[in-house]
Amino acid sequence: MAGSGVWWAPARILAGEADRIFRPVLVELRARGLRAIPFSLCSAALIAAFGLLQHTNSGWWLVEHVAAVYQALPIWLILLRLPLSMFAPAPDLPAWGAVAQVLVVFAVAEIQLGRWRTLLVAVCTNALTTLSARLMWWVGEMLGVGTPQIDAYELDTGPSTVVVSLAVYVLLRCRAYTLLAVTVLAMVLETVLLPNLAGREHLVAVGLGVAAFLLGDRLPVALRDRRRPEIQ
Repeated sequence: MAGSGVWWAPARILAGEADRIFRPVLVELRARGLRAIPFSLCSAALIAAFGLLQHTNSGWWLVEHVAAVYQALPIWLILLRLPLSMFAPAPDLPAWGAVAQVLVVFAVAEIQLGRWRTLLVAVCTNALTTLSARLMWWVGEMLGVGTPQIDAYELDTGPSTVVVSLAVYVLLRCRAYTLLAVTVLAMVLETVLLPNLAGREHLVAVGLGVAAFLLGDRLPVALRDRRRPEIQ
């Protein structure tokens, strides 16, 4: 009995957090169907299309020239490819895994945060994590610390950083602090056990998710509360 009580409390906390996250999503999907998540569906379809194209010579040439990002490329070319790099195949994740990630996390975010806020966070996260990788590579080249030189030629694509950032934002908004702690711990362990560019970018994405929550949720509330006494 005592042992069951030890496990019951954490299970109830997790169940409550999951309910706050997924109940609004299920309600919205029942009411509107797939019309509730057009951005998520389009993103998943793009990833699936790129995943199929990469297995043909001409298709891989197209993916390589419109979406592939390497830190050794000129910065202007990286900026041109940024919009589609989020949907290009990630080097460490099969295409079906990326599609599954996006369908779940993007859909939850699209309903919890709204379509345009989800899109804004996704675009900003993809750009800032890629540019942070460029900075880490530059620091490594100039000072001999940071990411290994081989990272300059590592394919830096895929939606994983955006998934992490959106997940952190949603978990903070839903007060799912236990799941948030598990997510952050997983990102830290990934960086420690697999010290590569992707792991470092995921840590940056955690910080960007927190920043997006503070700017998108906390700052407007603080400003509204500050104006309220002036109105009275």
